[in-house]
Amino acid sequence: MRLRETFSIAALPIVALLPLSFGACSSSTTQATTDGGGGTGGMGSTTSGAGPVSSTTGGSTTSAATSATVGSSTSTVSTSGMGTVGSTSVGSTSAGPATTGSNTVAGAGGTTGSGTTGTTGTTGTTGGNVDCVLPELPDAGSLPDLGMKLPDPFTFFDGTKVTTKAQWECRRQEILAMAAKYLYGPIPGDCDEVTGSVNGGNVSISCTVGGTTESFSATISGSGEAINVNLSAGILPQGKTLNLGSGNEGKIRSLYGLQELNPNIANGWMINRVMDVLEQNPDSGHDQTKMAVSGCSGCGKGAFLAGVFSRIPIVVIVESGGGGGTSWRMTEWFSHGDGQSRWNCGDRPQGIDVLEDNGICGPWVTSAAQSFRSNPATVNNMPFDQHLLLATIAPRYLVHFTNDQKQWCWLAGTSEALASWAAHSVYSALGVPENHSFEIYGGGHCGVGDTGIAAAMFDRAINGNMSADTGKINIQDSRVMIPVSEWKDLFIDWDMDTVLE
Repeated sequence: MRLRETFSIAALPIVALLPLSFGACSSSTTQATTDGGGGTGGMGSTTSGAGPVSSTTGGSTTSAATSATVGSSTSTVSTSGMGTVGSTSVGSTSAGPATTGSNTVAGAGGTTGSGTTGTTGTTGTTGGNVDCVLPELPDAGSLPDLGMKLPDPFTFFDGTKVTTKAQWECRRQEILAMAAKYLYGPIPGDCDEVTGSVNGGNVSISCTVGGTTESFSATISGSGEAINVNLSAGILPQGKTLNLGSGNEGKIRSLYGLQELNPNIANGWMINRVMDVLEQNPDSGHDQTKMAVSGCSGCGKGAFLAGVFSRIPIVVIVESGGGGGTSWRMTEWFSHGDGQSRWNCGDRPQGIDVLEDNGICGPWVTSAAQSFRSNPATVNNMPFDQHLLLATIAPRYLVHFTNDQKQWCWLAGTSEALASWAAHSVYSALGVPENHSFEIYGGGHCGVGDTGIAAAMFDRAINGNMSADTGKINIQDSRVMIPVSEWKDLFIDWDMDTVLE
């Protein structure tokens, strides 16, 4: 049985964006070891590589969930080991796909309000307890203009530097808290008590929150080691399929007293609950340490949210575009700033002001984002950007694809490449650069398939092949609007070679 840790927060701390850096990013081409070759063909093609990979269209809908919004006033969160989470705000997550960790939270919680509560996370690569104190976050209208430089992943909201891996866990919690407050709205946390059973492929879940109990169910079908959540057109290892069923969003809202809940967050919450029950039933024949989520386009945004707001071990984001793993700041620079002269495309990039409310796996943001949607220039006021959210997935496995900026320019592929490139510095700082790969390829939207970097990562994550050739950041200047060599001067003002102790 897992108990729900609760703490209260009045105004969550603003988390600075974590630009991730790695050593060889200053040249005009960043590790251009592949040029978009590999599995071509339509959605649903299977690619080959170091480990079986399948790309399919459709599948179950799910996302990764995480912590819950709740309570008032600032809180202190104590985490045990990097990767354990449980911060005020959004917090579930894991640091490493194989083991589980624990956390404790001090504070009086609640189940409604403007704050958020954290969830337990998995794994931990460093030991010791860490107390995380989240700052108060002002309303969006009171945020200062921070400029177009991406927020520093290695500086807390209060200006304190992040120097250790243990501190990174607190920084990660800050970032998640900011994302909840300014973009995604309430994030339901863990249950006070969760129990369940596994009968073949049927997973039964019972969740109690504040004296109210709801029942949920999910199904796992197929064979293989991996358990895949395919939101639509995802790139995933060969294996089983996890279907989360329907009607979950209403039940979760009822449990936590929420009037609004992002559907991707609801699906993500379910992923964590399935993981809870599989952990409780180790002889079920299903290994929660080998779970993966993926999707393309609108469902690439869904996979992005699932990865950020859950502890799922493997995340594969495909062509997510605006609202996904794409820098808000660079897109705004292209749309309305000095970058307009560099924008070689007839369509506007998918920025926050043109983000659809209805689309596959949508909506992707909630009413929490309205201030920025109404005045897109204020994305420069955000104390985070999507590179920081990508960084919160570390040290779990992340594979990220986007399409040639000049073919599918509305996706703002250059902005997506910038965010992943920046996020890689956090993986490097944590000592796990091999757990993150990125590729910008060229081809039909959601129809390219794996270029080989996903297969290599699956070989590492699923088969345990630590010699797999992973950690590639493949960005070709011919496929982006501005050369990689210009990115650091324009968008980075922190040390991208940071190493955390």
